[in-house]
Amino acid sequence: MDRSDKYRLIVITNGNLFACRILRKLLTQRRELISGLVLVTGDYRGRNGLQALIEWSKVTSPAYVLYKVFTYLLSAVITIIHPRSLVTVDRLARKLEIPAITTVSIKSPEIQEWIVSQHPDLLVSVSCPQMIGKQLLSQARLGGINIHSSLLPAYAGLAPYFWVLSEGEVQSGITVHYMTLNFDQGNVLTQRRVVIDRGESAFHLFTRLADEGSEALYEAVELTLSGEPGMMQDLSNYTYFSNPTQNAYLNLRRRGHSLIKPNDVKNFIRWSAGKSDEI
Repeated sequence: MDRSDKYRLIVITNGNLFACRILRKLLTQRRELISGLVLVTGDYRGRNGLQALIEWSKVTSPAYVLYKVFTYLLSAVITIIHPRSLVTVDRLARKLEIPAITTVSIKSPEIQEWIVSQHPDLLVSVSCPQMIGKQLLSQARLGGINIHSSLLPAYAGLAPYFWVLSEGEVQSGITVHYMTLNFDQGNVLTQRRVVIDRGESAFHLFTRLADEGSEALYEAVELTLSGEPGMMQDLSNYTYFSNPTQNAYLNLRRRGHSLIKPNDVKNFIRWSAGKSDEI
């Protein structure tokens, strides 16, 4: 008899447009598994707001900063245009009546106590901007899994959908893997490949990866609950990338790519319009 409905999952995420697109299938079709959501608003050092933006601007491309600010504002615009749309994780959680708690830092004692109080079997990380450490992972009987938008072990780290375009790759993909104390190095549960289109934007690629990721994450959760150990990564092929640099952005442009196109925004808003009363 299937006893998977007895498991308790905690989802940890930044809650943005892409995270919502990735989580949609899991949250809607396996609602009974989800004990709660943690929405992390701070950066990797637990800063948020203008302070975080200023500090981050010092270490990454100005064009990429503007791109990220635009995608943040896009969610606000969509909710104004389509007030009932469910395109952010907090809105989707409210609709599904899933308990959610917001924090600047995943290391906050109050947040850690709350997670422990839920007695989770599994932690699920989706675009979490901070490292989920040993203390939290040890509280979940099955540990934790993370979804990453590259074909690990290549392009571990930050913004892989940007870096594959900058580096001239012809394919990318999604990986769901077990979390360890090292970034993106745990056993792989599932991977899905996508071909990179000529002249494709980072926004469009990440949108496609998010849609693939929705299916991959759902599949990986089922595999984890069935006891699947996953496959070890060949770390001799491991590559790690950090914040996008200005030179990397210029490389992306020279290769015929861009960060975002007007049609990307139009299509995303159109898609969002249909994500209101479907649940």
